[in-house]
Amino acid sequence: MRTFMAIKTPFEVSQEISKIQEKLKKEGFYGSWPVASNIHMTLFFFGEISSQKAKKISTLMDDVVKNFAPFSLEINKIGVFPPHGLPRVVWIGCEKDKEIQKLYTNLNVSLKSVGFEFDERFTPHVTAGRIKGVPKKWREKIFDIEFKPVKFECDTVELLSSKLTPKGAVYTLVHRSELGGLKR
Repeated sequence: MRTFMAIKTPFEVSQEISKIQEKLKKEGFYGSWPVASNIHMTLFFFGEISSQKAKKISTLMDDVVKNFAPFSLEINKIGVFPPHGLPRVVWIGCEKDKEIQKLYTNLNVSLKSVGFEFDERFTPHVTAGRIKGVPKKWREKIFDIEFKPVKFECDTVELLSSKLTPKGAVYTLVHRSELGGLKR
């Protein structure tokens, strides 16, 4: 199964992302735009893994996440990947928050024990769109977009499977770990 680990974002974040997507389209950007129900903050993308590997990831998620109290994040800035050259992704992110960085680092260390290697650097963000074409003066058009910052509570980490369809990705919950040790 094709999987990733993420923090689900609330409806208010999806609303702001939808507004940003409309502004980008109006400015002449084209690409693929995540639907509101699929908006999330990816921590790790695993690609195709076995159900046995997913169980190992779920166990280590529980072990790591139970040691963290819920914390707040604020989506408040816009950016692009890659940072130089033409953008492939437009994202909305938050300042380097100490708690999300610590959570990412602890999960990353644990994931090494089951055979995964991820970058130690992490930019907490939500993808607004995967860009396939840009208008002239695209950089100014992206960075001039105004949006309302959204603060939300991070209280769970989810392992999701992703099935790609002609109408877009369909996500299915594989496992949810609740910060503070509670499982739903």
